[in-house]
Amino acid sequence: SYNLTGLQDSTEYSIAVRCISLVSIFWSEWSKVRTGSTEDKAPSEKVDLWRVIESSNSAGSRFVHLLWKPLNNFPPSGRIVGYKIQYFPENDAALKMTNFSTSKKISLLLNEEAYVVSVTAYNSAGNSPEAILRIPSTNEKTSQAIETLRTFTTNEEVVVEWIASDPEVTEYVVEWYEELETDLFGRSWQYVSNSTSWKFNKKKFKPFTCYNISVYPLYGNTVAAPYSVQTYIQEKEPSEGPVADTGIPGKNEVTVKWTEISKEKRNGFISSYTIFYKPEDGKELNETVNSDVLQYRLKSLQANTQYTVYIMASNSAGGTIGEPKTFKTLKF
Repeated sequence: SYNLTGLQDSTEYSIAVRCISLVSIFWSEWSKVRTGSTEDKAPSEKVDLWRVIESSNSAGSRFVHLLWKPLNNFPPSGRIVGYKIQYFPENDAALKMTNFSTSKKISLLLNEEAYVVSVTAYNSAGNSPEAILRIPSTNEKTSQAIETLRTFTTNEEVVVEWIASDPEVTEYVVEWYEELETDLFGRSWQYVSNSTSWKFNKKKFKPFTCYNISVYPLYGNTVAAPYSVQTYIQEKEPSEGPVADTGIPGKNEVTVKWTEISKEKRNGFISSYTIFYKPEDGKELNETVNSDVLQYRLKSLQANTQYTVYIMASNSAGGTIGEPKTFKTLKF
């Protein structure tokens, strides 16, 4: 027998044995592997807790979705077998309610009051410290503690920088997710302390995809109003161009209308639209308008003439042309 020492708590080990005789230079084959676990130690670190709050419904209640992740410490701070979630109205701790979960998320249906929520990881040896967040009431207004925010990319990283108007704020939460993501549990977040910048591996973001990035100041356990921006890590030209609609032409003019390209096909921020139009056997002309313009009146057209018109949507990576449309101006 032999006592293995210096092992980590709450850790499973695989063990095998082989032998050699005094008169041989050859070792035996390894025995079958057996597994064993050291005794549990209560988790020593609180979980990394975040929340997503839905808008209130007509009855005044709202869903609050809690998300958390264990800290990746080494050596591990204690095996986790489950989580205890407690919550109560801020002004009445006697109404504390408790739920248990083995996953790293839970949804709570709360009324319009302010609540205090906490999540604790536990195992057979005990509980971790509580991770606590305050959920504001539905009519509560929080001041804007961030003045400006900008994002940019380097070869390796996505960088977010901001300027805080309140120098007393020393901790922030950076939250990011795809704009078209409908799963509220699909949010990513990271706490930032004693800094007004954040960097993250660029490879963790999808190219040609719009992301919502928000920075939330923290006042203790209270989350203040965020500053939010949208960004693309990399752009390419739109997957399709706008479809033109000319309606009923006049003698020397026509109003061209179009609809926005769907978000999943923009591949970047649309910066402008260009209307190309050409009379039959004539020279092609064009007009460019801002991205918020979705119709344009073409004037000084030739009467009783057939025209071809198409529209190009452009972003910083290039432009894409939609299908052409023909129309004929009136004779009188």
